[in-house]
Amino acid sequence: MPISGLQKKIELLANVASSVVHSGRFILVRAFIVAVVFLASIPGVGGAVRAQQRELPTLRDEVKASTTRQSSPQATTATQQRQNQDDVIRVDTNLITIPATVMDRDGRYITDLRKEDFQIYEDGIEQEVAWVAPVEQPFTILFLLDTSGSMGYRLQDLAAAANAFVRQLRLNDRLISATFNDTVQVQWEATAVKEVLDSKRFRLRGGGNTLLYDAVDYALKRMKKVEGRKAIVLFSDGYGSGVFASEKSTLRKAEEQDALIYTVQFDTAPKEPPRNVNKKYFYDAVERADRYMRDLAQRTGGRPYQVDTLSDLGQAFGLIADELRRQYSLGYYPKKPLETGQRHEIKVRVRLPNLVVRARDSYVVAKGK
Repeated sequence: MPISGLQKKIELLANVASSVVHSGRFILVRAFIVAVVFLASIPGVGGAVRAQQRELPTLRDEVKASTTRQSSPQATTATQQRQNQDDVIRVDTNLITIPATVMDRDGRYITDLRKEDFQIYEDGIEQEVAWVAPVEQPFTILFLLDTSGSMGYRLQDLAAAANAFVRQLRLNDRLISATFNDTVQVQWEATAVKEVLDSKRFRLRGGGNTLLYDAVDYALKRMKKVEGRKAIVLFSDGYGSGVFASEKSTLRKAEEQDALIYTVQFDTAPKEPPRNVNKKYFYDAVERADRYMRDLAQRTGGRPYQVDTLSDLGQAFGLIADELRRQYSLGYYPKKPLETGQRHEIKVRVRLPNLVVRARDSYVVAKGK
């Protein structure tokens, strides 16, 4: 209806209302009801009134319809929050995040690169880099320490090295501390490093069996709730078992997340098998422990370390802290649809010469995607 016609109808209603005021309150109310019904019958007006009564629409996943969308670092903050609630290295919008370090040929970290300097390939197809988080962004680190019987005589050294590790982190990093043997014991939840230095210290007690796989499973589940950049630092000899988790299941979960895992392996096995132990069983167990600690780190873009002495332990923790301060986070939206259980190969490169990138080389699409 033209605006002029609508105005005439409103003026007519006003005249009707004024003419019936003297007839009493009942007539006035009746006229008002008639006016409302009359207005509701006008095309566009009634629809507008009803529209305001409707429930607000739910936001839909727009990126699934467009895989070339870009996001600014500010825009991706909210996206990353949804990602970390989903426990996969993708968010609801299929964003893939990859931690990466860049070094020159002399082993020096390069920390001033921009988005335009990176190239990402998935299954051989170049992807568009959506964003690059600067190395200054803080980390949340879960420190997972093996305090089972096999580690008992080294716990004092481990506590000293762990306290030294904390002193090398940035004050705005956050730290979760947990130990494990038969069970997982959380010493403290996510706490700013500044507060840890002011009021907390590692005090470790040993004993019990080593439910290593259950402990790693706990760490992965805990870190899926963490927003932003995150890493797990696992200290263990690598020997253990699990009641609720296994070697295979934890490696699979690690590939479905964007948390870096650094493993520090203290060798507690004798050089030769004891007389009452089958040699094949002994060497298979040693190889399995080494492989598990190595695979956890390499499949997530972290590093495995093997240490024999306290000085080696302190050096390993120092190298991890140093690297965490120099990590980039890269994000992109895959050009091909994701399918549950599918493995995708990743290659990260830089356009500048004589630089080396270290990042995870694959990921697995988690269930529910």
